[in-house]
Amino acid sequence: LRQKKRPACKEKPRKPGLSEGRDNASQPAAMPNGADSLTFRARRLSMSNDKPAAGDEKAGQSSAKSTRARRLSMSPEMNVTPTNAPFPLHIVGTYSCHGIEPADYGAPNNKINQDRGIIIYPFAEKSQNALYAFFGVFDGHGACGQLVSQYAAEQIYKHLEPKIEAIENESQAPSTSSSGKNCTAGEEQIKKRDEKITKALMDSFIHADSSLREDPSIDAELSGTTAVVCLCRYDPQVKMMRTFVANAGDSRAVMRTNAYPAEKKDQKPPRHLDLSHDQKPDTPGEMTRIKKKGGYVSPPEEEWGGPARVWLDQTQTLPGLAMARSIGDHLVKNIGVIAQPEVIPYDISLKPDSPDKFLIMASDGVWEFIESHAAVKLIEKAIDEKGATAACQQLIESAAMKWREEEGDYRDDITAICVKFGPELFG
Repeated sequence: LRQKKRPACKEKPRKPGLSEGRDNASQPAAMPNGADSLTFRARRLSMSNDKPAAGDEKAGQSSAKSTRARRLSMSPEMNVTPTNAPFPLHIVGTYSCHGIEPADYGAPNNKINQDRGIIIYPFAEKSQNALYAFFGVFDGHGACGQLVSQYAAEQIYKHLEPKIEAIENESQAPSTSSSGKNCTAGEEQIKKRDEKITKALMDSFIHADSSLREDPSIDAELSGTTAVVCLCRYDPQVKMMRTFVANAGDSRAVMRTNAYPAEKKDQKPPRHLDLSHDQKPDTPGEMTRIKKKGGYVSPPEEEWGGPARVWLDQTQTLPGLAMARSIGDHLVKNIGVIAQPEVIPYDISLKPDSPDKFLIMASDGVWEFIESHAAVKLIEKAIDEKGATAACQQLIESAAMKWREEEGDYRDDITAICVKFGPELFG
């Protein structure tokens, strides 16, 4: 590895979110199948726990106008009352729960939370034609994962916002479609606008990754983050929201809806749609790109149930990354692990009788043991009866319980955002 003079990541002590951790009196659950803590940790980490050879190791280094004032909110820890929330708490809810890991004795240790959730509204305030909101979930990994996820969350929205404002405020002069007919707000212009927004999102992810490489305060050779972003463009005249979902990694966005065809013919109610697709190393398209670049993908570990991983070579020297796209992880950027997101636009109705009901965004702390359909079913009842914040809390608590049942005293960080659709969202 290329040596750099960078400060080590310093982690500050934190308070526990759920009632687990060394400072609690509760006894740890037994590990399944007699697994020891080292085996356990190696199985669950996004980065392989293998270390580089001596001399090569790097220390962690860690004019539509809104009626609301601009607010930016980061997902608070569980049991902390959200402050400065951009949306009413019954409409948009978000929480983040730090993970735990086995200790040599007693209760498990609390992990530093490397997840980040971010909500901004209004976003791109200088836009004259529409209202925008920004939602993002970032799942950091590696020694500096918490620094990388924070950096990516900030850099993406700061780079994206002026670009969106410029796109919206470009001249609205009539354009000419392929049929030769003039149109001002027709399909041709909408298509061009969508292409520009898609490119702006891609550029923002790539910019975050490249600027991170130049930042001397964070060593991102062996640290990185996933990123799933929903950029929502609301047209108040037709009460439609065009949502651009950008994803790099295995965090996920899911929508409860009846408007889109079921992904599976036998899908049981409530119907849902995955708005993003997990980019695992063994996903065919991702694996093809990595292999063409000279990387090696190891298959999922059958004995432990661990994921497929990306390595520099077939000897599995480094780093054992459990995803095919990420921001950071610069050691493997030359072998096909990319920061460019997949961007997919969706039309979502906010009318009272809309078939589109709500959105869930979450890190894989949720998706590891809860499938999309189960998460939607869990949220559906809670969000109508108790609101989005209570529903979000219930989802995270359910995910934490699944981790305890399956993994004993190891739990990944868990972050989620729940958005209830309807006229009140941008009201």
